[in-house]
Amino acid sequence: MAKVFPFHGYRYNPDKIKDVSAVVTQPYDKINQALQERYYAAHDHNVVRIIRGKEQQGDNEDNSKYTRAAGCLNQWIQDETFTREVKPAIYAYYQDYVLPSGARKTRRGFVAMCELMDYGEGGVKPHEKTLAGPKADRLNLLRATQAQFGQIFMLYSDPENSINDILDEAAREKPLVEAFVGDDEHHRVWAVTDPEGIALIQKVMADKPIFIADGHHRYETALNYRNEMRAKGFRCEGPETFNRRMMTFVNMDDKGLTIFPTHRLVFDIPGFEPELLLKQLGDFFDIRECPFDEPTEKPVRTEFLEDLKVEGMDAHCLGMYIAREKTYRLLTLKNPNDIDKVMTEDRPSSWKQLDVNILHLMIMDRFLGIGPRELEAQTNIHYEHSAEDAIEKVRAGDYQLTFLMNPTRIQQVKDIALAGEKMPQKSTDFYPKLLTGLVFVKLNVLK
Repeated sequence: MAKVFPFHGYRYNPDKIKDVSAVVTQPYDKINQALQERYYAAHDHNVVRIIRGKEQQGDNEDNSKYTRAAGCLNQWIQDETFTREVKPAIYAYYQDYVLPSGARKTRRGFVAMCELMDYGEGGVKPHEKTLAGPKADRLNLLRATQAQFGQIFMLYSDPENSINDILDEAAREKPLVEAFVGDDEHHRVWAVTDPEGIALIQKVMADKPIFIADGHHRYETALNYRNEMRAKGFRCEGPETFNRRMMTFVNMDDKGLTIFPTHRLVFDIPGFEPELLLKQLGDFFDIRECPFDEPTEKPVRTEFLEDLKVEGMDAHCLGMYIAREKTYRLLTLKNPNDIDKVMTEDRPSSWKQLDVNILHLMIMDRFLGIGPRELEAQTNIHYEHSAEDAIEKVRAGDYQLTFLMNPTRIQQVKDIALAGEKMPQKSTDFYPKLLTGLVFVKLNVLK
């Protein structure tokens, strides 16, 4: 169960950094080269220089992006670009955001240190697989800086909203930190230092299992670092210890939680035959065609995407668009019992019923030759958050086809994690992302 603790957070000094929006970033794994360049140009003290620094020619073990990150961090602490909170706190973190529909929502959470638990100990539940490369990268940064910058997005269940009531009290005051991402996201942070409020949060969380929504690589990196430091005989003082990890906790029963789908783009399938694929799909799926010509493409696309959402409420429904065709297609599973005929391994029903597993195992592996190895290496598949962009990329000839998804439901995330299973990568896209740089922790490592 979750043991959470207040900590002395570091944050940008408001006397030196007037606009926090210019120095914070998206999570490291969302920062591609173009976004990295944008962050570098935004401000000389943007945290990207620490969490996703540029590689340079001639880099080696003694001079690398990781050693430069550590030097940057130490310099910014020394010149008071970063300041440390005097009192240990749990931080209320509110994200006001706008959905594509125009609806406005607020996601409420809190940031605290949490005692690390190995998987299987009963308290923390992962739901996605991880890759070795990102974990090695994050471990090297953690070794160099001895600091935790990126958040791990954790879910817990609190139908009574007892913790959010405490956070709402703190949110009556002026925010300690606030940042904007475009016109659609407003991020606000307050420090909760009241001992009674902190004690109540700790009490409520003490009997809660927690679920990793986003940040599986960061969590496993924290476990690896903890084990490494213990083996070397290191220890820590105070709450900022390598036995704990800074996390953001969000109540999965709060209406401010939003999950978006992640769509699949397929390329380089040798000998790809659209007619054969459609014939094969017809054995398992009802195929509804949405034909268009160029004058009607936009309205047909809009209706097609809306129908995908509506039909997905009550059935397993996927969207598909094949390059150079003038037809969008909805694939609706004919018989849910066919899932067990294809997925014969011993897995819980909650795992088999995921649309993403139906796509991967009943279509991509079976008919396109995209199995677990290809998925992990991304040799034939790319991912896209926007359905519109996925379709445009296929229409431009960059890909052979795209599969469009409905979002995974929060109850599915909970059920699969409780069953001890993991979803395929890119099964969930929690929106908005937790910004990096609003608050971070420096570990008190001693020999």
